[in-house]
Amino acid sequence: MQLIQANSDEVKKQWDKLVSLHGASVFSESIYLDATAENWAVLYTDDFKSGIACPFVVKGGVKILVTPFFNRYMEWVGDLIPEEGIMEALKKEFPVADLQVGRGFSLNQQMYQKLAPGKLKLNQQAKRSLNKSTEYTVTREEDISSMMELVRNELSNRIHGINEQTLPILEDLVTRYRNRRMGQFNLHKENEWLGGLWILENDSTVLYLKGTTTEEAKKSGGMYKLMLAAIEYADSKGKVFDFGGSNVESVRRFNLNFGAEDSVYSRLSWNNAPFWWKIVKLIRDKWIKK
Repeated sequence: MQLIQANSDEVKKQWDKLVSLHGASVFSESIYLDATAENWAVLYTDDFKSGIACPFVVKGGVKILVTPFFNRYMEWVGDLIPEEGIMEALKKEFPVADLQVGRGFSLNQQMYQKLAPGKLKLNQQAKRSLNKSTEYTVTREEDISSMMELVRNELSNRIHGINEQTLPILEDLVTRYRNRRMGQFNLHKENEWLGGLWILENDSTVLYLKGTTTEEAKKSGGMYKLMLAAIEYADSKGKVFDFGGSNVESVRRFNLNFGAEDSVYSRLSWNNAPFWWKIVKLIRDKWIKK
């Protein structure tokens, strides 16, 4: 196997061609990785017919394989090979890792939810919430600035991973997909805008990226109304709706209220860095906690 740095348009086009050919997730696309990853490369088989994107950071001269914010996992793209071979190659290239992974690896531990076309099934909780939301309407138009302001006000420092350091990444991600495969659903009460959600779309899947409403609208079923509109859109296209997933039980229950099913992925972690690096990291982590 060989690791190829994603530092040219040619490398990215070659990778995207493989991602498209095998119907891999949006998380593997170069445009997504360019927005979310500090650095990334592709670990290819020697024939370049299979591989996995490898987001990483460099700290103290050590390459660390990481899962970027707003990216659920990395997956093996192409014909499957023994997991042991992939792990051996990754450990050779990256002394330290904390990476969430999907296809190509033993799946356990982590969870997300998805809904196949035609499988929408509202439970009683969803029906009650939607009955409270009849005064709202849903429209489709982009308003990135309003959405970013609401996400900052409603979710920043309340939802893990949403803060002043990561919000510019989210805005960059949405902007890169703008006028391509990004859509925005908006919640209104008469002429008042109360929130929205973003989706990213590929040939087989509609992915819920992020969304929120005002607190008042939340209490009146506003997020249920928005999510139902996005699910019905995916269903009309014959595509799977991906809820983005969460291991937070309250969010998982919300997703299951629409008839979603759990899917699993996993997490790889190792630390084969030099001893001095581990000591420095330990001291730094203790200092940050203070």
